[in-house]
Amino acid sequence: GHSQSLDLLVGAARRHLHRHDLVYVVNGGGVRADELRDTADDMSNLVVVGYQPAERVPEVLATADVHVVLLKAGLGASSVPSKAWSALAAGRPLIASIDGGTDVARVLEDAGAGLAVPPDDLDAFVAAVERLADDPGLRASMGAAGRRWAEESRSPASVAAAYAGLLEELAERRSTLRRKG
Repeated sequence: GHSQSLDLLVGAARRHLHRHDLVYVVNGGGVRADELRDTADDMSNLVVVGYQPAERVPEVLATADVHVVLLKAGLGASSVPSKAWSALAAGRPLIASIDGGTDVARVLEDAGAGLAVPPDDLDAFVAAVERLADDPGLRASMGAAGRRWAEESRSPASVAAAYAGLLEELAERRSTLRRKG
């Protein structure tokens, strides 16, 4: 869509035309889908497959070696694509072209689950892709770290525990206020 930096993806694919081990696959549609398909027709390493049905999402997540989130500058604080968390839950590392200090950038750094680069910085994005492409051990460790983070922070059990803790805290505050009042 308009919030995603598809030009960054196309630029990286162009730089990697010589690498037969790298293929950029785009699942989805959106306002620039036709333009992206036309571009992909001229590039052997860029494939646009369109939207996938919900029942295929686990397969799509498991198929990629690395997932990417490409947000334009200024949008990272207000927009977090759910695919970011889905990729981590699938045990795949994430490269995020996103504003620094945002939730996604912090999680990637704190959990060691991927790499965050500045929005629309083609050189940094290409370097991140190459770093993960050339180091299967790093991909595996970042993928495992992302999965661990998802299990500890976003699983139904961890979310329920967080809500329970919040409710206990609110009940304690209410009790304290009643004693004072």
